[in-house]
Amino acid sequence: MVRKYRPCRLVYLGKWGFLLVFSWIGVTFAVLNLEFMANHKATKKDVRQANKRRDRNRYYGKTTRNAIRDLRAIKGGKEAGEQLPEVASMIDKLAKKGVIHKNKAANLKSKLARKVNTLNIAK
Repeated sequence: MVRKYRPCRLVYLGKWGFLLVFSWIGVTFAVLNLEFMANHKATKKDVRQANKRRDRNRYYGKTTRNAIRDLRAIKGGKEAGEQLPEVASMIDKLAKKGVIHKNKAANLKSKLARKVNTLNIAK
């Protein structure tokens, strides 16, 4: 006789969805359902706003990471010195919006400034 899996319990995880726990042949499994269905008008709006913010934050974060990568790749001290204030401004904006932590922003700017200064000294 083949035993089918039997749902044991459904655990509600709030905004993260549901966790379905079931057993099959004496082994317990858990499946996470990440879908969140809003029931109220305001909650649907919150979901839309969160999606919009997430996309915007991902775009600005990725753009800043690319700018940092390009600044680190520059070999000329003068070019790097001109580029540093723009990249530092981008990093500050990310920290201000809460995309990255303010200490991470400070560490990034410090490392970039040290790199630019070593390029200038090497000349």
